[in-house]
Amino acid sequence: MMIQNKNNSIVFLFALFILGMSCTSEQPYYEIPMIQENGKVLITGISKATCENPTPGDNDFTIHVQFATAKPGDVMVSEILKPDENGALTPLSGSKKSLTVDDELKASVTYTLQEAQLEKIGDFIVVTFAGDTDSGIITVTLEEE
Repeated sequence: MMIQNKNNSIVFLFALFILGMSCTSEQPYYEIPMIQENGKVLITGISKATCENPTPGDNDFTIHVQFATAKPGDVMVSEILKPDENGALTPLSGSKKSLTVDDELKASVTYTLQEAQLEKIGDFIVVTFAGDTDSGIITVTLEEE
């Protein structure tokens, strides 16, 4: 009986040690720097997407994106993700649009409420932006007027 308690204590202490290490260790995966063509590290910001949430009286809405690492002329693809009956986000068929990044590293895309299938107040979608050099994401919700 004494040996079993000692083994349980060792296993418990080992698990506690592993848990403690995972909570306190550095997790650099979110701080991965980009390496420039000249070999120097480039620390960048994060792309920011903004949109005034639409209301039932609106026909459409426009999303503006300020990219952090894109280059002028880059092509980004926007796509709508909509929750299915289980709540999982799935791509909305026919929602992909191509955008070209301008000289200020900005791009905009407009969707109609019908394209986004925003029908009832509280309906929401997630719009993703993806390209070779940058990405972005935003949630758009149909709000009351």
